[in-house]
Amino acid sequence: YDPEVIVPNDDDLADRLYQAGMDFAVEVGMLCTSTSRRITWQRGEYEDAIKHFPGEAVLGSGVDSVTVRARQPESEDMPIILGGPYGVEIPEDMFVPLMLSYAQEGVIDVIDNPTLVSAYGRAPKAASPWEVVGAWREAELSMQVVNRAGRPGMCIAGVELSPTALGEIAASSWGGFRPDDLHHIAGVSEFKTNYDSLSKLAHITRIGGAIYAFMACIYGGYFGGAEGVALGLTAAAIVLNQNYMPAITSLSSVHPFLQCTTTPEILWAFSTASQALSRNTTLNISSLVRPSSGPGTRTMLLENAAFTVATTVSGQSFIQASMSAAGTSPRHASGLDVKICGEVARAACGMPRSQANQIVKDLLAIYEPDLPKKLVGQPFEEVYDLTTIRPTIEWQDTYNGVRKELIAMGLPLDRLT
Repeated sequence: YDPEVIVPNDDDLADRLYQAGMDFAVEVGMLCTSTSRRITWQRGEYEDAIKHFPGEAVLGSGVDSVTVRARQPESEDMPIILGGPYGVEIPEDMFVPLMLSYAQEGVIDVIDNPTLVSAYGRAPKAASPWEVVGAWREAELSMQVVNRAGRPGMCIAGVELSPTALGEIAASSWGGFRPDDLHHIAGVSEFKTNYDSLSKLAHITRIGGAIYAFMACIYGGYFGGAEGVALGLTAAAIVLNQNYMPAITSLSSVHPFLQCTTTPEILWAFSTASQALSRNTTLNISSLVRPSSGPGTRTMLLENAAFTVATTVSGQSFIQASMSAAGTSPRHASGLDVKICGEVARAACGMPRSQANQIVKDLLAIYEPDLPKKLVGQPFEEVYDLTTIRPTIEWQDTYNGVRKELIAMGLPLDRLT
């Protein structure tokens, strides 16, 4: 890791990292905590699964469907933009207006849900009938959102409210979430799984569903610093592809104190691992944008822009945004949080990595001093009109101001149609 090179332009480094990731996957595998046994595969088995990955997946249906495809570093192809308030607690009565703020934005291709704090007024409880009811309530409200947005076939990522297998299996059934939606299956840090996750996998494969698999490598944990996290992210994609058979592989790492993914070390790890995977596989790779700051703040928009530039030019297929305010503050999320990512991704397509590196460094120079302050911003109802589902004048002005700053830095946002 070199703090002057946040977005590397070294193909040999990327290729060496991929081979190291494969070595790690072969040696370590994945621990099933339900059986206390490791799931291991030979190198040839990992390589064969990667070789036969189709390289693309269709999400959603009809005119609202999108195709996510594997990308290379500096590719001119546009990544798919997935938007939603990941991990952010939302009351039932705010679910539809909040999610409409995402679904109405044309640059957002897929939506992902918040965490409902109640279902029909009752708090869901894991592994109880209320988890099932909560998952169905999420599906019901999600369909209201895409229908009201005029995008009924839009892909929805869920079930968010599924701490055990019950929620996913219940609501990913007839009348609920559809096979062409994205279905969550998480890996447990580090390199673990369990019967709940594998039960979700068994169900989703039987309905022909698209799987969205996750794994996080904690910065400062077992993998240590930036170099170790880059290795962990690379190996995680190989292991997830083998064990979960995902359409999309989502990789993450979180700073243990700042709780964000936008520090220079973590950005470097994401960029380097993404290049290793995009150069050596046709996997559809994604990572979670998790800014320290929240809606209404200039800092959050700059954080999201830096992350998007770094991962887009590094070959990611899917931009997963945004766990605003690090997901720590209820109702702190909005559609503009992700619109910035969609516009920046379009502008960064085809950009040389050296140019992207300079832009990311310029952005870090502005926002990095604010990261420890954790500027959580304002809740949704203070940055959007709940009736018109439009940003307040102040939030829109902040967005427009940041947009002009990004143009001055070299992002051609003014040429977008």
